[in-house]
Amino acid sequence: MSPLPDMRSLMSQFMNTSASDRTPQELRNMLASTLESRERWRSLLYQAVDIVFETDSRGRIILISPDTWLGQPTTALIGHPFSALCDSVDILQPHAGTPASITPPQGPPLTVILSSCPFHDDKGRVTGTRGTLTAVSAPLSSFANEAAPLPEHDGIAILTAATTALRKAIVPRLAAAAAMEALLEPLAAEGALLDTTTPNTLLYSSSGLTDDIQAVLSASLAQTGTIVFRAGTRYAMICRENIRSLEQMCLIVWRATPWSSQERQLCQAVCSLLAGFWELDSIHRQILLDSDYDISSNLLNWQGLKAEIERRTRRLDQEVMPATLIIARVPGLTELSKTRGFEAGEEALKQCVALLRKAVRPTDAIGRISNNIFGLWMDGGDRFAAAERAERMTAHGIPILIDPPVHLPLQLGLVSREANAEETPETLLERGMLALREGVVENRKWRFSHEAP
Repeated sequence: MSPLPDMRSLMSQFMNTSASDRTPQELRNMLASTLESRERWRSLLYQAVDIVFETDSRGRIILISPDTWLGQPTTALIGHPFSALCDSVDILQPHAGTPASITPPQGPPLTVILSSCPFHDDKGRVTGTRGTLTAVSAPLSSFANEAAPLPEHDGIAILTAATTALRKAIVPRLAAAAAMEALLEPLAAEGALLDTTTPNTLLYSSSGLTDDIQAVLSASLAQTGTIVFRAGTRYAMICRENIRSLEQMCLIVWRATPWSSQERQLCQAVCSLLAGFWELDSIHRQILLDSDYDISSNLLNWQGLKAEIERRTRRLDQEVMPATLIIARVPGLTELSKTRGFEAGEEALKQCVALLRKAVRPTDAIGRISNNIFGLWMDGGDRFAAAERAERMTAHGIPILIDPPVHLPLQLGLVSREANAEETPETLLERGMLALREGVVENRKWRFSHEAP
């Protein structure tokens, strides 16, 4: 088979050749190449959309392609108003991915994504519209009357399990995942949880989102509430809730069987619960960022401890007195919440803080640097006093009186600061953390910074 003639070369020859010099064969080649190029572009367009249409200034369809759709002819719509196909939108207005319900020439209604743009004459008057339609699913109305099986589960029990999972988890992302698993398993469904900021943040997903679901998600960004639709052979549901900072929480679930009204209410309730949990956690985190205290332990955080160290070092320099920063690590403290439950973890933290407070003077400063790392600042403590204090602190570790009792080890990294030394709190923290790590490697309970005087 001979290759098709090059379109651009034929156009160049055609434009540079007078009408009398064109042969019939050249004209036929030009026409054949033009038709072939048009068919290629039309084929490419149909891979992205289902219908291309054009209307006149009164909204009547004057062009529609392809000639058949869903096995039925579309040419019968030519000359009719666009409302005969879709009466829920004003086609003379611009549309960018608008969900709509249309009625094909024959067959049940379909949910489609409508994109169109009106064109105007030189006086700004609308002379027609050109647009596309892409079918994404059957609307809720087409299968709302299907006999959805009665749920074989207890909605209150599922909601209780999701709430319990939220309370037991430590961080919000793990909490959301646990709550989603508690929801999806009894529903025999797959699902995902999105924070619909830009770009969308996937908080949880049991499997990948299909293109049909992605299309509906993109077309309904500003909506709230619950949407139920058909995604291929699956029945999908999208629940949305607004949260602070103009963000949205989006819960998506899908399965092979229809959703009952009780299940739709249950999923919307879980979405509202997750949105409220996420919103409160965001507020809590903002409070922590602006505060000098760790709320869970009632200790200074690093920001507060740093400010306290800076305030005290000025007085110590005036009185020519040393000081010592003790970095204390309690391995296994964070894991108690996972293995023993949230209440046991809180009680263990409370007892650990009480023991650390007794290890220093009431006037010394103590702060919580991270989950299981604490900082103790001793005014006037030189190397010898700090070494004696560290020996007593690590002699018995941290006994935790819960049921059953737990005995946690205590590891210390110490760094001394002489009067008028040019060291910042960050430098002292870095040296203390280094001494702590070196002590762990050397299997020692406590260790001074090797840079200490």
